[in-house]
Amino acid sequence: MVRRPNVLWLMSDQHNANCTGFAAHPNVVTPNMDRIADEGVVFTRAFCNNPICSPSRICFMTGQYCHTHRMFGNDHSEIPEANPNTLACQFRRYGYQTAVIGKAHMVRRWDEDGFERIRYTDLCDATHLDPTETHYFKYLEDLGLSDFYEEGSARPGQEYTMDGSAPAKLPYQHSIEHYTGNESLAFLKERDDERPFFLHMSFQRPHAPIAPAAEHFDMYNPDEMVLPDSAIDYFERRFASKPEFMQARLADGCGYPLADPNPDRLKRCLASYYALITAIDSEIGRVLDYLDEVGELENTVVLYCADHGDFAGDHGLFHKNFGIYDSIHRIPFVLRYPDSPSGATCDAIVESVDWYPTLCRLCDIPIPDGRDGRDLIPFVNGKSDGKGAAFCEWDWGNPGGKVSAIRTRDFRLVFYESLDEGELYDHRNDPGEIENVWADPEYADTRFDLLAQLMRFTLQYRTDTGRSSHERVLNKRFAPTNLVHKGRRYWSDLKEAYTKKTVWPPGD
Repeated sequence: MVRRPNVLWLMSDQHNANCTGFAAHPNVVTPNMDRIADEGVVFTRAFCNNPICSPSRICFMTGQYCHTHRMFGNDHSEIPEANPNTLACQFRRYGYQTAVIGKAHMVRRWDEDGFERIRYTDLCDATHLDPTETHYFKYLEDLGLSDFYEEGSARPGQEYTMDGSAPAKLPYQHSIEHYTGNESLAFLKERDDERPFFLHMSFQRPHAPIAPAAEHFDMYNPDEMVLPDSAIDYFERRFASKPEFMQARLADGCGYPLADPNPDRLKRCLASYYALITAIDSEIGRVLDYLDEVGELENTVVLYCADHGDFAGDHGLFHKNFGIYDSIHRIPFVLRYPDSPSGATCDAIVESVDWYPTLCRLCDIPIPDGRDGRDLIPFVNGKSDGKGAAFCEWDWGNPGGKVSAIRTRDFRLVFYESLDEGELYDHRNDPGEIENVWADPEYADTRFDLLAQLMRFTLQYRTDTGRSSHERVLNKRFAPTNLVHKGRRYWSDLKEAYTKKTVWPPGD
């Protein structure tokens, strides 16, 4: 009997698709990601289906668009309903030994049903009552270092985490990246050799905190950072052709997204961001080298992707949650599998929902009914031209209400539910998406056609979770995990008042 291949699913959070060596970035060094690209296929037009963390990850894990799974919010951890057809559940059902190491940011029940080993790094994955249910946070707590945990809203004294202006206070040996690498290697060394493995190695960064360890802080010289051509959109044009609410938000500078008239501040942020990417790359290298050493790499499907992008200097900005541009919508997507072509490029439009059926196909596992994605291997083999468009759906308290986008080879159109304006970009002569031609009469037919496609796609647009459900969750804002994660509090100031046995909220 032929053994099914292993799966190493590498994911990072908020990684701009241009910021890799294999994408020919002028600064970023990523030798191990480049190795996967050299031995596999780079998808140059890969897109996520939601521009924020949790709903995007659910698209990957379910193979479904947001309007199918209907989970648009960013706080799903404690949803109690099971989902027996997640990607992890399906692989576990067919004999794989499964593990998620790092940031899951989905539904704990789904993780517990699908993954045999779990090692969380993000407080989004803890219950509201106990931040130490995040394994990395507990690791720091046991070392007396929990107040140096930097993920989440910046607590007093941690403002540098939002603009990359200072290094982390933890040495690299205790960093999120190194912990993720160590725990991934521990799983691989302790696993059952009689079963194929499915390892989701999910890095929490380069999403903020933009604070590389001191050992890496000077890895990139800010003065040498090359800003993308589209940086003129803010530095010279102040978003002149964009919707009015965007222009107003950036008029006097902005902290999120980071918009500062001084480009040196952006360059310092980029230098720190790139250092985080290179640190992630080094941990990937440790895992690839180990699999090579024990003879498993050749029989392993390896994917590197991100849940969504970051401006990372595009349009002169940094961070996200501001429109749906290629910077945010497009993601790095590299696939290497047994007998895959080497050093290949696939220019077909692909989406995150396609990972599920593709992986099932490569591992000879049945695809459950109800998946929206398509198998990508015919795209790679030239037997299909790919998709005509990629879609992105967003419902997260935007000034324009629900926001949806369609991206074809030549155009991007963004539609704001409650505004009398939108955005349309012609990629044939404006790849940086600077000149909005929404109101240009010459593009009226194009706008109408793209809107019709987008409306057909979102016709069944319904939400179970979104901004409104998130606000309900925030009624738990005095719970300890929320106070540490988003309430800008230190655990050392809270832990005496809260234990697992404490009734919450206080006073009840």
